[in-house]
Amino acid sequence: MKYRLARGEDAPNLLKIYKPYVEKTAITFEYEVPSIEEFRQRIIKISSIFPYIIVMDDNDKIIGYAYANRYRERKAYDWVVELSIYIDENECGNHVGYKLYKRLLNTLTFLNYQRAYACITYPNKLSHSFHEKFGFREIGVMEKSGYKFNQWWGVEWMDLALQESDEVKDILKITDLDDYEIEEILK
Repeated sequence: MKYRLARGEDAPNLLKIYKPYVEKTAITFEYEVPSIEEFRQRIIKISSIFPYIIVMDDNDKIIGYAYANRYRERKAYDWVVELSIYIDENECGNHVGYKLYKRLLNTLTFLNYQRAYACITYPNKLSHSFHEKFGFREIGVMEKSGYKFNQWWGVEWMDLALQESDEVKDILKITDLDDYEIEEILK
């Protein structure tokens, strides 16, 4: 597998991965699949600050992506991120997600983020267990937070400390890194 940062032109391939999650699952609370242009703009906006990592198979086919995004808008939250990951439905169970998420977490640690949050549709034992493997812990469940497919779904919040120290370090944007640093982190 190969890893690199996402680009706007990856939107059609990433949207193919995301589409079944919108149409068939409550993993995302979106009802409608976004347009390619809307999805492209999301990638550009997020990746101007945060890591947005794609994984490709040996034939250079994109089979998954994971990214961090702003948790909240207030300045005090700048050291905290919320995470997302989507894997091609044909690749689930092949450890693609684990390897991809590990790279995302390593990158966020390098960029000096303090904490990572995962917001998971509840119940979702697979996602809960997946996050526990990285050391995430449950910090709360909010019942009946979203309505999709004619039923209510909760959301579970999980949290992971990315730094061992409480020292406040300046946050680096992903665009502050040079190609060599990015290549080293994504190895």
